[in-house]
Amino acid sequence: MRLWYQLLSSEKRLSNFLAATQTLCNAVAAPGTTVEVRGTRHGALGDQYRIFWHYDVREVVDNGLKVRASKAYDAFVIANSLDPAVVELREMLDIPVLSFMEVSCFTACMMGERFGLVVPNERMVTRYSEIVRGYGLASRLAAVEPLRFENMTRFDDVFTDPKVGDEILAQVEGAARKAIAQGAEVLILTGPQSAYMAQRGVREIDRVPLLDSYSLLVKQAEAMVAMHKLTGVAVSRRLHYQAPPADLIRQAAEVREIDALRNG
Repeated sequence: MRLWYQLLSSEKRLSNFLAATQTLCNAVAAPGTTVEVRGTRHGALGDQYRIFWHYDVREVVDNGLKVRASKAYDAFVIANSLDPAVVELREMLDIPVLSFMEVSCFTACMMGERFGLVVPNERMVTRYSEIVRGYGLASRLAAVEPLRFENMTRFDDVFTDPKVGDEILAQVEGAARKAIAQGAEVLILTGPQSAYMAQRGVREIDRVPLLDSYSLLVKQAEAMVAMHKLTGVAVSRRLHYQAPPADLIRQAAEVREIDALRNG
């Protein structure tokens, strides 16, 4: 089994985070599963602002189309908590497409009545609330509590600088306790702090579970690939994820010069 595991973070500016995520994924992957953790050229630079985030989304779409053309992967895993391009890729790929927040939120609902989010900075609070509402889970969301990491590149330092690591640990614990006080029974950490807490072996705060979402994505992808092989079905083609017809794909490929779609 071969999984394309897509982070949004720059492969150059956040290389420590990518390496830590690869280590987590390798540790939990079943025998025979290969997880290829990929980043982007410039991503996770100011993604709390939609204008910058949309440039990263295009790169995720392009990578998904390359995976589609290659026929070399069994699943495409969107391992960014803003769930970029999940609808677009499900329209186009006939293999399972999984996304961080969707998997994390529905898993949290199996572990507790209400869950909370710990997000990188205050600007992202409304965005994550919107994502949860989009999945129909607003009544299950207890709180969204931010850290104070406006500069996302600082997250890379937590994996090499113990002082920064201790700082983020303290911030996560503080934000988590605020969410717990509002009724959160499970906590989802979005972004590199999730990988860092898993790396440190922190699984609970005050008896409230912290989801290790990056490892969870690997195991959920393995399950979805197994079901795809068993049933031959990976996605509904009715309404929301309906795929464009082949002739329209070829026409769009010519007009927009999308090489990965020229064969329909």
